[in-house]
Amino acid sequence: MGGAVRLRVEVEGEPLAPGAAVSGRVVVEDGGRARSLSVRLAFVERTADFEKAARDVDTQVLAEGDLAEGTVVAFQLRLPEDALPQVATAHARIGWEVRARVDRAGPDPTVDQPVDLLQGYTAPDRERWPSG
Repeated sequence: MGGAVRLRVEVEGEPLAPGAAVSGRVVVEDGGRARSLSVRLAFVERTADFEKAARDVDTQVLAEGDLAEGTVVAFQLRLPEDALPQVATAHARIGWEVRARVDRAGPDPTVDQPVDLLQGYTAPDRERWPSG
């Protein structure tokens, strides 16, 4: 049980609207020693050699203690009302991600899952973009 922990994150119901719940589950594919398992929802800037969470909006501790192989833990986080959609190019991606993290002695295993948002006009205040 002291080996590497491996996780998979599954997100349901994409694409999502700003303000929507981000529901899903973390699947423990390979179990091991752990202090805790948590998930975080953040707006992340990512390139091949750079990663920065520009905005963290929600974090949950899902489990405490060692993780058994095959464990499935549900989560629900919430996107902010002003959540921007993702932008992806050949060299970079900016968008929302769920990160699952195992806190343990040594390096903490993590896995990131992008969250797809509806594309297009989402501003609730139509006066921001007057037509004509």
